[in-house]
Amino acid sequence: MRRNAFLLAASLASVVWLASCGGGGGSGSSDATTSNSTGSPATTLSASSGEITAFGSVFVNGREFSTTGAKVIDNDTGVAVTDESTLEVGMSVDVKPMSATALDSASPQADEIRLHPLARGYVDATDTTASTLTVMGQTVQLTSATNFSDRRACATATTPTCTAVAGLSDLTATSGASSPGSYVTVHGFLFSTGTSANIVATLISVGDVPSSSSAAAFKVEGAVASVGSSSVVIGGLTVNLGQATCKNDSGTVACASAFTAGQVVSAFSATAPALPATTFSATTAALRSKLPVQTVGATVELQGRVSSASGTGFVLRGVNIDGAALAAASLPVVGDDVRVTGTVASNGTSVTASAIKLLHAAVSRTVTLEGDFTAVAAGASANTYVVTVLGQAINVDASTRLADRSTHSAPRSGSSAFNITTFQTVLAASTSKHLVISATADGSGNLTAAALKIAPASTAASVQGVVDASPAPVNGTSATVPTTFAIHGLGVSADPATFASPRGWRLRAQATTVAAGDLVVARGTWSGGKLVVAVPSGSSGPTASNFVVDLGTPRTGDPCDF
Repeated sequence: MRRNAFLLAASLASVVWLASCGGGGGSGSSDATTSNSTGSPATTLSASSGEITAFGSVFVNGREFSTTGAKVIDNDTGVAVTDESTLEVGMSVDVKPMSATALDSASPQADEIRLHPLARGYVDATDTTASTLTVMGQTVQLTSATNFSDRRACATATTPTCTAVAGLSDLTATSGASSPGSYVTVHGFLFSTGTSANIVATLISVGDVPSSSSAAAFKVEGAVASVGSSSVVIGGLTVNLGQATCKNDSGTVACASAFTAGQVVSAFSATAPALPATTFSATTAALRSKLPVQTVGATVELQGRVSSASGTGFVLRGVNIDGAALAAASLPVVGDDVRVTGTVASNGTSVTASAIKLLHAAVSRTVTLEGDFTAVAAGASANTYVVTVLGQAINVDASTRLADRSTHSAPRSGSSAFNITTFQTVLAASTSKHLVISATADGSGNLTAAALKIAPASTAASVQGVVDASPAPVNGTSATVPTTFAIHGLGVSADPATFASPRGWRLRAQATTVAAGDLVVARGTWSGGKLVVAVPSGSSGPTASNFVVDLGTPRTGDPCDF
């Protein structure tokens, strides 16, 4: 996809922070902001399903759950995880609070945290143009919010003996039946197109291949596309159930009649499939309820990407959401990343929404910035802040995904962990002032960060977003008569010789005319209150540190945001 140029450029510049896969679909409503929530939430929370966004305790769906005494359980095997340090930002989890936990509780206590990855296996293919990888026959889409971690012994040793994987370009793909790619665990949410099952990743965790005693070392989960006499098809994988134990709502049942098309099923085994994975012999296959609880009337929270929308209804994490009670302006469009609060409907499998919060919107109102912060101030309410980067004031709140990637040893737990309660303290103490922020504008142009990372110190500055209509872009002819335009009011002055088109993993000079409404990626130096993109001394065209890529008019309906 042509919009993935920035992953290329960022990787070339050793800043793996933006894996683009297309803009959130539709224009959306200007009233549906990242901080807007409508409806009357219920009083008692039964479950919260989403991704871990920060530590200290565990932050899920913008809520800090105390983990003292909580059980951490692998949802596939039911085995308790004794080492809480294995929890990572981006993990998809279902949190069940202690009974009678108020929805607005300031410090809810988690009773149970269930880890819910969607795939475990070898990377069979990577596509840097589409920002995807293939694991267990599933197409895994990366976004700007996808986290990477490397849990291999060689990377976590006191003296590492290998380079830690930090992004898509660092992964190894399968090159033959006996040459497997990187072993990864994929966390995220299902994003179905038709009857196929794709995953939008929130975390790619690289690890050593588990021992043969790990019952779910290889796993696939997704919507069943078709059913055979002793098999099901999930995404691009045919799952053989001939030797499997199959379970559905009735308990252990004959595999031949256990599942139907459209149901969400997980299948796993200790044994790897033949590579590249197109078929898989499962030892266990289970119907996965799409809701963490099925009690009619129970209040639940769900966070994820809207995969389809029609009228007042939409689909989130494979769950049908009835949005009839929501304000029309707050209804999401395909590709929006939202958090929904609601109650389990009478069928036990869908949710009647009472509140919604837009976390990551369509590309037309999204801007991504890279640069040093120049100010941090307390916001209008507790645990909110305003940080200034490249002259832009950006609001940060508890829903912002926070990560400290300034060093490999940045703490993930304890009083020094980077979360909303330690936000100002950690930024002040950090040796790096370099931030990467993905933010969304509301109808008034105010920016709220969906994701913020502390990156290694750098002098680089970057912006990605849609070119403003005013001031109108002016296309230049030379270094002394540069092309000028603005993205969300941030001025860019670029030597036309720095304009590029990506080819493979290289940037090649390409004459370009910038127009209002185009999606543009620019990287250079912040100087004099604007982003200056110039040809470096000794070069004659674009480089990894100075380039502009014009991606044209953003499409609507793309499955992921930038």
